[in-house]
Amino acid sequence: MNFSFLYLNMPFSKLVGIVRGSMLLAFLLASPSAFAIKKCQDEEGQWHYGDTAVHECEKSKVTTLDNRGFIRDQNEAPKTEEELAAEQSTRAKIEAEEKKLSDEKEERNRLLSIYQTEADIDRQLDNQIYSVESSIAVHNVYLKGMARKIERLEAKKPEQNAKRAERTQAEIDASLAKIKESEEELKNLEMQKTQIQERFAREKELFKAFNEEGNR
Repeated sequence: MNFSFLYLNMPFSKLVGIVRGSMLLAFLLASPSAFAIKKCQDEEGQWHYGDTAVHECEKSKVTTLDNRGFIRDQNEAPKTEEELAAEQSTRAKIEAEEKKLSDEKEERNRLLSIYQTEADIDRQLDNQIYSVESSIAVHNVYLKGMARKIERLEAKKPEQNAKRAERTQAEIDASLAKIKESEEELKNLEMQKTQIQERFAREKELFKAFNEEGNR
């Protein structure tokens, strides 16, 4: 058959369509990337292809194939709430551990930059305890003095007239308020003393541990 004769007598628009179709077919056969189809397996085990794969497998892995059946791309299934929560928990644990190590390193550097020996820690502890105990002693002296003052005022009241006794009672009440305030400060000082002792005991323990690590 004379194909050239057929082409010469064929309408131009139809000829263009045939040429375009032939070129497209050749392109598809030569280039796997020019053709793609999606496939997936839904939660019930059913397989889906094409556009339905995108809609039916929102919670499944979607695979894209070329015209020869080779995998071009894979979109993993979205993570479940349980998986996301587990990842978040794991990240939180890792971050906490990293922070702990960072804090320990910072504390190590701080202690080794301040103290040369354990005796340095003991001297610093003694200095701070001495300062707090001095304040405690001052408050104790003050409280004893205020207690004696109230005793004297109470002793005067029976001998005073109503007006003087009223002024004396007002002074007694003011003194009692000052005593209460001083007692609260004394409690805070005692608590501060305990905290200092605990802090330096911890620092001494860490200092010894850091030095032992450095000597290994």
